[in-house]
Amino acid sequence: MKKRDFYRYDTGRDQSLASLTVVNGEITEFIELTNILKYNAEKFEHPEAIEGSQVKIGEIQNEVGLMQGLWDHIDVCQGMFQGYMIDTWENTNTGPMTEQVSKLEKMLKTMKVDKKCNAYIGILEEIKKWLKFLPLVESLRDPSMRERHWDLIREKVQSNFVIDENLKLKDIYDLELGKIGDDVEEVCDQAKQEKKMEDTLRTIEAFWVDVRFEFQQHKGSDVQMLRLSEENFETLEEN
Repeated sequence: MKKRDFYRYDTGRDQSLASLTVVNGEITEFIELTNILKYNAEKFEHPEAIEGSQVKIGEIQNEVGLMQGLWDHIDVCQGMFQGYMIDTWENTNTGPMTEQVSKLEKMLKTMKVDKKCNAYIGILEEIKKWLKFLPLVESLRDPSMRERHWDLIREKVQSNFVIDENLKLKDIYDLELGKIGDDVEEVCDQAKQEKKMEDTLRTIEAFWVDVRFEFQQHKGSDVQMLRLSEENFETLEEN
């Protein structure tokens, strides 16, 4: 049964469920045949002769049920991801999205399916890709990002995308930022540091534009000396 197509992630949910339905039909036939054989085994006083087959059928039933559950979970994951894709860049809210994807990962890891099968590995990799992508989105959506910083990102991904109301999250997802995650974080950190410097400079400028210097006559001459109040002088040293 391990060769059936529903163990492969690229089969897709619809085809996988159709294949699982076929297997369920085969199981029903096996059970009917086993019941006949059980009657004959008991008749010849060897009921144990059929027990191995009954156990194996039970294991197959359980396995099919687990794979059906896995594909139902895959369907939920893929549906959620597709919903994220059509979000506009401006309306993307990464906080709830990250929380939802993390829950999907936890649910997947608690499922008692064969964790070496391709279908399980496939959806786990897709979930992990989103968990790596969403923090990058959060960083890129920081108000500190300026057009010059976006130009650095465009250069890294070799794409001239435009940040406007028409930009969809899918457009950013397709850039495969996970492959240059470190570079993206570096650009975002640079933007945040520059934003701090800009804010500091604005604060300094706003203070000094209103500061008045005082004039004090130099002793024994007509020279007027500039002076600052003690409080402003302390601010000068800080700035």
